[in-house]
Amino acid sequence: MCLNSDSAAAISAAFFSLVRNNFYGFDAFSSWIHSLSIWQIVAIVALTLVDVCRNIGKPVVLLISKVFGSSKRDTGDYTTSKRWSKGLPKISVLIPAHNESASIRRTIASTLENSYPNKEIIVIDDHSSDDTYQQAMQFQEQGLIKLIRRTAGKGSKSSAVNFGAIYASGDILMVMDGDTLIERNALSEVSKHISRHEVIAVAGNVRILSGDQGVQNLITKCQAYEYLIAFELGRRIRLMLNILVIIPGAFGAFSKDTAKKIGLYDKDTITEDFDLTIKLNKTGGKVEFIPNAIAWTFCPNSWNAWMTQRVRWSHGQFATLIKHLDVIISRSAYKPLFVLAIIDMLFMDLILLFLRVGSITWLLISGTFSLQSLIFTGTLVLMIYFVNELIAIFTAVLISPNKQDLRYTYLAPFVILIYRPIYAIVRSYAYMLWFFKKEIKW
Repeated sequence: MCLNSDSAAAISAAFFSLVRNNFYGFDAFSSWIHSLSIWQIVAIVALTLVDVCRNIGKPVVLLISKVFGSSKRDTGDYTTSKRWSKGLPKISVLIPAHNESASIRRTIASTLENSYPNKEIIVIDDHSSDDTYQQAMQFQEQGLIKLIRRTAGKGSKSSAVNFGAIYASGDILMVMDGDTLIERNALSEVSKHISRHEVIAVAGNVRILSGDQGVQNLITKCQAYEYLIAFELGRRIRLMLNILVIIPGAFGAFSKDTAKKIGLYDKDTITEDFDLTIKLNKTGGKVEFIPNAIAWTFCPNSWNAWMTQRVRWSHGQFATLIKHLDVIISRSAYKPLFVLAIIDMLFMDLILLFLRVGSITWLLISGTFSLQSLIFTGTLVLMIYFVNELIAIFTAVLISPNKQDLRYTYLAPFVILIYRPIYAIVRSYAYMLWFFKKEIKW
């Protein structure tokens, strides 16, 4: 599949042309509306209602919060509520790396450049077949990091982090990927937030720097767009409601004592970050999102690589939700909002996906639907989604620490028409693989 920025521009132009041409046929459009049966109306509404309510509701709530401070969190001096009374807590930065020769030096350097004084950096070379170990060795020879090599068992991030944690002497364990760069205030922000007694883990604000090998193309820009909305809207809303259930594997931190009590990472899932976050939430502690602690990471630079990654994510996410289904079944044992967050994920990522398929199928097989009717239906749905998308992306840019994100807004039509539908197909495929017990490898 070969799509580029020119393709995105062409699709955007076609979208506006479609809207314009159908707008001038308002009388025909109005007649079509009146000809719909109740079930056809229900099918059309089902395609858009939930997404519109959520995606418009999030910006409204966040903007009200920003203007009036109605949900203002404690951002004052944390020194009086430190759980570590003797100075700053020590942060052990764990960097599992598998074949990260091209980026590991920059990742280590970005961590060393953090002004936070009480830190240690532990790089775990996990079954690398390139010279990742040699690249990191230069820092160990200067006494700047601990470098360990894992050769036993099979390569996996969860096993690598668990292995590295054995050598960690810090109060806080912070995990980041071997191709991730953190901004200079990141460790200080982590320390400040996780030092409060009720906070047991924090999630950083992960953004896309570029595609792998520094590639910038349409698929990498779509992912940057996606991360912007996911973190600046989704994570902030979940923070306000205290229902954050995913700490990104590229940049997250947690109390060492709490992590050890829950056994750190399990090895029975390929979405170990999601699994760990649910386990942390089950302890009853608070998991926070830190908008100002930003990490820059690389993403797949081709459609094939992106699909492979998303199949793995979707398969692992569903497997993890099923693993922790006791949260819903034994809901009285956990915080109501935490239970609601798990139900929400099941509904949005699984149930609603198949409801949309059902709605589209009904519209296609409905006897009264002509080609013109299908065009009107598609135009109406796309117009609703486009307005909805503009509200979401502009709100995300408005509250984002990085205003340069405005440059991605032109991708909205492409994301609506191409990127998200393809992602829906990929997710459906991943769920079917899980259903038929097909193994997904990292």
